[in-house]
Amino acid sequence: MLQRYRPHAHLVGALAVCLPLLVTRPASAFHTEKQRLTDGTAYTMGQYRYRVGLWTMDYGLFKPFDVTTWILPWALQVASLGGKYELRLSDKLSVGTGLTAFRLDVRKLNPNSPKLILSAVPWEVSGSYRVDKDWTVSLQSVYTYIRAEGTLDKDETFGAAALSNLQFVGTVEKRVSEVMALLLRVRWVAYQWPLSASAKVVSHPDDYTTLTIVGTGRAEVFDVRNAWSIVPGVAWSWKHFNLRAGLGYGNFNIGGINVVLQKKTIVPELDLFWLWDLGPNQ
Repeated sequence: MLQRYRPHAHLVGALAVCLPLLVTRPASAFHTEKQRLTDGTAYTMGQYRYRVGLWTMDYGLFKPFDVTTWILPWALQVASLGGKYELRLSDKLSVGTGLTAFRLDVRKLNPNSPKLILSAVPWEVSGSYRVDKDWTVSLQSVYTYIRAEGTLDKDETFGAAALSNLQFVGTVEKRVSEVMALLLRVRWVAYQWPLSASAKVVSHPDDYTTLTIVGTGRAEVFDVRNAWSIVPGVAWSWKHFNLRAGLGYGNFNIGGINVVLQKKTIVPELDLFWLWDLGPNQ
């Protein structure tokens, strides 16, 4: 069955992105004492700031709290929503935590598919320390839980599978100017829990008998414990536009859901985004 095309849904999405461009003024995006990099650090954007980038859309709901969603997964019907909170202990030290949830109902892509729900929940805890006005060091722990559950066929087989990992990410930032900063990012998968699965089969051999079979298991597939990557990069920050690019080596990490590939390879990083203020400067 073909889904009805709903042009108003696309129009609402386009307005959500474009309207701030028409009614707001550009935010100062230079590397300054108040404006700090938020990716891989404990920092948040600040109240009333709006960010639209290649990967995410973020809004500073309060001064220490941002809400975010990943843009590209929505094209595949993957819903996402997250938040990040910063506690600034001093001008030099901040700690923060963030939680994001991803959810996909496979039947939205194929209405004839059996019920299957895929979900991922990454939770991060970060600390950032400003050594001086030019150097910042950040350490982040990221725990990600991934789960699939549903009906494996249309009638009688139900199952669930889960996969989790714990990563540590270190980031060193060296500000060269208000426009350019040098970055070094190190990622290490400290532990990955074995893939666990369970299944239940319900059958009816005759009109008077119901047979239920339940099974569980664990497997060491996708074992990427001690996987790592080292990526040097550069972050450029202009008044309207930000660009970050890096190239390194190791195990590639899929952003957002934090699935790490087993084979070591060249690891690229690329992000670009724009910043606007929706209210008075904070």
